[in-house]
Amino acid sequence: MGQFENKAFRLGVASLPTSGIHRYMTDKASPAGWVVQVTIPKKPDVRLADAPWRPPIMAVGAPSFQYFNVAIAAPDKAIEATAKHLANNPEAETWEMSVVRKLSPAEITALSLGAGEVKPA
Repeated sequence: MGQFENKAFRLGVASLPTSGIHRYMTDKASPAGWVVQVTIPKKPDVRLADAPWRPPIMAVGAPSFQYFNVAIAAPDKAIEATAKHLANNPEAETWEMSVVRKLSPAEITALSLGAGEVKPA
């Protein structure tokens, strides 16, 4: 056994089946839902009368984030459902929304989400 084959054997690499790995990578289940991230920009600070050296509006700070678990398989529909969920907030129209993670059917069940339901994470 050569130097490289011996090292592979000691590391356990030589004994890994290569034919079955591809099958597991392609047989992943499609998502049953999504985690939707809502980015809420921070409001700029307004200059105080006792601080004339500050510009009228200070630079905007870091945004905050809210996350929602959505039991809808299509990512665009999950974002729409989250927007409808936040519709009572007038500022929500300017907030950015994106899907950040898939939810499996088991996770949907564990979160007690019904079909089409949106809940804060």
